[in-house]
Amino acid sequence: MAKRIVWLHGVFLFCLTVLMVRLSVLGQGESLAQAAARQSTSLLELGTSRGTIYDRYGKPLVNRSYVTALAVSPTPEGMELLRENLPQEELPEALEVLRQGRPMVVRSSRYPWLPDTQPQGAAVFRLPVRYSGEQLAVHLLGYVDESGHGVAGIEKGYDDLLREMGGSVYARYFVDANRSAVEDRAAEVVDQRTAPQGGVVLTLDRGIQEAAEAAMADIQKGAAVVMEVDTGEVLAMVSRPAYDLTRLEEALSAPDSPFFNRALGAYNVGSTFKLCVAAAALEQGFSPYYSHQCQGYYQLGEQKYHCHYRYGHGELTMAEALEKSCNPYFINLGMQVGGEALCDMAYRMGFGSSAKLGEGVTAAAGALPKGRDLWGGDLANFSFGQGEFTATPVQIAQMISAIANGGRFVSPTVYRGTTLNGGDLELREEPAPGAQIIKPSTAAALQTMLIGVVERGSGTRARPDRGGAGGKTATAQTGIFQGEEEVLHGWFAGFYPAREPRYAVVIFAEGGGEGSEVPAQAFAALCDGIADCTKS
Repeated sequence: MAKRIVWLHGVFLFCLTVLMVRLSVLGQGESLAQAAARQSTSLLELGTSRGTIYDRYGKPLVNRSYVTALAVSPTPEGMELLRENLPQEELPEALEVLRQGRPMVVRSSRYPWLPDTQPQGAAVFRLPVRYSGEQLAVHLLGYVDESGHGVAGIEKGYDDLLREMGGSVYARYFVDANRSAVEDRAAEVVDQRTAPQGGVVLTLDRGIQEAAEAAMADIQKGAAVVMEVDTGEVLAMVSRPAYDLTRLEEALSAPDSPFFNRALGAYNVGSTFKLCVAAAALEQGFSPYYSHQCQGYYQLGEQKYHCHYRYGHGELTMAEALEKSCNPYFINLGMQVGGEALCDMAYRMGFGSSAKLGEGVTAAAGALPKGRDLWGGDLANFSFGQGEFTATPVQIAQMISAIANGGRFVSPTVYRGTTLNGGDLELREEPAPGAQIIKPSTAAALQTMLIGVVERGSGTRARPDRGGAGGKTATAQTGIFQGEEEVLHGWFAGFYPAREPRYAVVIFAEGGGEGSEVPAQAFAALCDGIADCTKS
């Protein structure tokens, strides 16, 4: 009996051992099978992309064109595709890669759209091209470096988001133990992009941006800004000179700092500031019919401040002084209003403060003197926008917006929100309504005066063909000389249309001379372009 028990126990142990060995073999076999499966495919990168930057209507500002990537298999059909798509001088080296059993990626212009069926011998995928040769809004958008990271502008400010929405596209190949592609197994496209149509949505209007860039054709150095007067949303922003995003190296050594965004830079503004002086005076109770006798200069102690019309304009009201851009009138008005009140009004309008329009986009603060330091000659210069005072085109657009919208402050912005699919928009948090910085009656009086400047004053060249406009010319002294000639900045700033204005439009020509000439003409052209974009 004892022997039988021992024999049965031995048989049981033997069976258990066999079972354990079998399970171990099966487990190893499954692991080996999984490993073999993992090693039986290979990924070949077709290309990468990043999130798109859209205008306010969902129209792409980048990624507007496409290139077709062919992941060519080492097959007779693949070799034929290479012969059809590669230049003759590149063909021998590429064919040698295929003969070694390795696939390769080539760019093709043969398939501008994805074909309905994949051609034999290749996996085909369409990839976006980031920039075009005639890229819009280059200074605002910025650019990326060779590693795909944003370097400037919107590309830099929203780099993490744009990269997250992009990613890589691969072709998956089946390979043998020698890592050579298996001829009878077709390649598969693997798209690992998180949100291929996702991106950042700006306030820009692509049509108005195109109109602004066309209007700036005759201005070599300068800027243009179009702002929605009720919201502060920037609809167009142009800086000149521009640069080609496909040839960045050439711009590094180009003259006139083409990488600098002049729309965000601070400059001498000249007579556009007379609008701020007029607003301060009206808020203090001065009448629009307040008059002053211009005799061709304003005498302050031993210093004479000359009018551009040396014979003198005679007696002028505030509206007439704006129409003729009479310096003595506004020096007299500024001296009576006082430096404290003028600086307070300027500060309320946005001068002297930097403005963040979006991540990576900040307008300079400019130079605003302190009211307590303004007296005598400094106050006289400040009263017609000269001296140390400087401002940006964006700040001038803010001032125009306040006049055009009934007296409310607006905060400039270029950012509207994000999208995951190119259609549905997740809007930014709406800012609180701007403060009332001037009375509606003051804004209305200034609107009427600025319409007069365009209709019969120094700004007649700025009159658009449709809708009318209001605005102000400026020719700003800089204190910089080229030879014996002083460099003068030309400005035209105004609103469009004349009645129920919707847009603040600012044209700046650095070293561009009289504001009543080229800047005024560019303003008219831009307003006509806006009309073309917005007509039903």
